Amino acid sequence: MKDWRGNEISEDKWIVEAQQGNEAAVELLIRHTYSDVYRFIRWKIHNDELAWDLAQTVYEKAWAKLDRYQNEHGSFRSWLMAIAQNVCIDYFRSKSTRQAELNQSISDEITVDEDFLEGILLREEVKTVYAAICSLPDDQRDALLLRYKYEFTFTEIAAITHEPESTVKSRVSRSLLKLRELLKQTKPNALSHPFKKGVKK
Repeated sequence: MKDWRGNEISEDKWIVEAQQGNEAAVELLIRHTYSDVYRFIRWKIHNDELAWDLAQTVYEKAWAKLDRYQNEHGSFRSWLMAIAQNVCIDYFRSKSTRQAELNQSISDEITVDEDFLEGILLREEVKTVYAAICSLPDDQRDALLLRYKYEFTFTEIAAITHEPESTVKSRVSRSLLKLRELLKQTKPNALSHPFKKGVKK
């Protein structure tokens, strides 16, 4: 992990210190991971305020069992994402879930990050890709975002989603094919592959 100046950050040191009760280390970990956690939840929930609340829940759960985290079982970021995935599952299963929140129109919720859709310059193209991604089945959309937005390996995604690695690879492949087909249908000149960042194998 690097800070905004490009300097290497000792995340492992922060984790050890946080596990020992150092509140400053906890704050640093939150500051450098919050954006990823929040945006992942926001893509799934489609509600800014609720995503903020659920992100707080993720960190509450993470700190409650921080002493059990071991980096040999995966990166700290993938560990947090696994907790975020479970928090979202719990939310959708809860009785407090309101159908109206799940059916909000895409036009009311467009908050696409420019770095995610790098190379797409026109607003209408952004809307087209966003709508296509949102139309994918939940499991395919999650696998696609975790792979290409957050750049997790297939092994890490398998741990986050509690699925076999072969299933994850299949979902990513199917989601790309489906997304490509949707973009062809909605706009002939849409990019066939909207993700340009390099990812780990």
